[in-house]
Amino acid sequence: MYKVIRTVKGVTETLKDSNSHLDKTFTDSVAAELLAKKLNANSLLRADQWRVQQVR
Repeated sequence: MYKVIRTVKGVTETLKDSNSHLDKTFTDSVAAELLAKKLNANSLLRADQWRVQQVR
């Protein structure tokens, strides 16, 4: 399992499912990477980049 996260001002944020407070998880790392890439393409701040983290 994988999740998409970013760190902003020292605080780690996890991407949430729409209409939910639960973390969005992926079974496939490629799908998670593609979403992170799309999110980063729309980000103005390079310091707040989304990245994939494996959930253990």
